[in-house]
Amino acid sequence: MKIIKKILIFLEELKKNKYLYFFLLFSLTAFIHAYNFFDSDEGAILAGSWEMINNKIPYTDFFAFIAPGSFYLIFWLWKIFGAKYLIAKTAAIIIIFFSAIGIFKINELIKKSYLNLLPPLIFVILSVNSPIINHNYFAILPSIWSVYFFLLALKKNNYYFMISGFLSGLTVLFLQHKGLILIAALFSFLVLLSILKKKFYAKAMLTFLLFSILPLLILLKWPLKLLYYNLIIFPYFNYWETNKLPLTLFLFFFIFYLIIILLLKKEKNEQIWTLLYLQFFLLISSLTRPDIYHLILSIFPLLCLLPLAILIALNSNDLNNIHLKILLFFLAISMSLYCVASSFITFFYYQIGNYRLIEYIKTNCQESPYIYAGPFMPEYYFETKKLNPTPYSFLITRQNSEEQFAEAKKYLEKFKPACALLNYELVEKFGYNKNNPVDKYLEENYKIIKNFGNPIVYKIK
Repeated sequence: MKIIKKILIFLEELKKNKYLYFFLLFSLTAFIHAYNFFDSDEGAILAGSWEMINNKIPYTDFFAFIAPGSFYLIFWLWKIFGAKYLIAKTAAIIIIFFSAIGIFKINELIKKSYLNLLPPLIFVILSVNSPIINHNYFAILPSIWSVYFFLLALKKNNYYFMISGFLSGLTVLFLQHKGLILIAALFSFLVLLSILKKKFYAKAMLTFLLFSILPLLILLKWPLKLLYYNLIIFPYFNYWETNKLPLTLFLFFFIFYLIIILLLKKEKNEQIWTLLYLQFFLLISSLTRPDIYHLILSIFPLLCLLPLAILIALNSNDLNNIHLKILLFFLAISMSLYCVASSFITFFYYQIGNYRLIEYIKTNCQESPYIYAGPFMPEYYFETKKLNPTPYSFLITRQNSEEQFAEAKKYLEKFKPACALLNYELVEKFGYNKNNPVDKYLEENYKIIKNFGNPIVYKIK
């Protein structure tokens, strides 16, 4: 108890100097992400942006099933500062930091408290082993700030609905399904308010909706039929198949959500119920892949409500709330141990072998500007500064179609990349099947020249 009291006293003192807190928070964010662990999810964005640097256009010249915002963000930064990993990582660190600041601002909007310093810190710590150069993290920044301005608009009932709508639309440009869910949830909440309060929010609904559409006009540069297939049809029918996971973690977070509802059920603040309402939809959206990474990115409304829930639990002597305190404490400790332990295992795993591999490819695969990195290692196209001979940054059986594998084979036959970099162990979790046109072609035409354990480097015969 003495330690807890000291922590609370420290937080109270730190709250008096917010700029020191923000500096420490940014320093922590930069420190825990000051490494490159060659992640395939980061690689998907890096590979797409690298394709754009080499004069290719998303969806037209190369295939992607995520919205274009992340590709363009990194592409524009690279055009200004140079195509370096450090530039992309710095942008991602800044995005995480300002996302955390957004959480703090929402906390302050709900109730001013020294405990509001905790959720941004938790958000940053939970990101430690995550692929942050990624559409999921890039989308979280506009979504958090969209919610902030939405809550501000509910409080002041003015033009902030414009900003909220615009940022919600911007979220769609980074992650289409999360952005659309955000727009639907916030818009439908306004509809509910108009029904329950007998007050029609026509102006608010129209303003929010019109400004959420505004950023999406940029998508008109592509044929709508092409976007509909790439961004809606393909992920809906293909992504789910290879990303089915047990619902254990989802249920864990959902129980935590129910506990927060029980603690806050007597609150009549519209802002609180906006967050609880939105949280339900965000949790449901994580069912596409309910792993710890996607769930952490879906719980920012709970983080925003956590300080108030803790204050209510600590200040109540009701027997039922005592049980809730115990359960809340248990869940918080369990979740923290799970996330932080798994995070720091990755953090201290320094993959020096990757740098040796990159140098080996640069030295031994000079006969062609192309390499093939697969089935799911798109990061190596950018890292080696080589070109992808196919329109696909990765190819996974049961996710990509037979037609796409057949098309990729034709490109391999045409461009004949000097080397192929393969790691089948990485895709075992997806139930990958090597009985496909691409792997058959590679087996017949390439031979092993260097085994790095995984991956293995092959060279054309």
